[in-house]
Amino acid sequence: MKNILVAIDNFEATTTTSPLIEKTIELANAFSSKVWVLHVVPQSGQAPYNVDKKLFRREVSHELRDEHEYLQQFANCLRQRNIESTSLLVEGATIKTILHESDRLNVDLIILGCHKHSELFAALMNNTDEGLLSKCTHPIMFVPTPE
Repeated sequence: MKNILVAIDNFEATTTTSPLIEKTIELANAFSSKVWVLHVVPQSGQAPYNVDKKLFRREVSHELRDEHEYLQQFANCLRQRNIESTSLLVEGATIKTILHESDRLNVDLIILGCHKHSELFAALMNNTDEGLLSKCTHPIMFVPTPE
């Protein structure tokens, strides 16, 4: 297992000591794997009609910069533990982007946090063709996250 992709969907619930990151560290150390830390952000649409477009773009760019810095902290935490790591902030639809990035990076395992009341959980467990489980060709590990 040379490449692991860990997808982070909730920054408030994920810290460098959370079960998701701890399990990623455990597996990466056991298999000398490279870790790709991924966060998918929805595509930014048009500014609402009553909001200045420049202000909207500025706010979105500040939010993306903050999220990127947060991802960098995760990657730095892994590197401090001698794990090769790269953070990715990608814009797109969550499921489609995880599938695309896992194929592009040729990952051997996808690790996801799992809290049963989140939108991501609903999309993952969806029995339709839109669900990640029905389309993914890579092994997926779910790590329960505290509620």
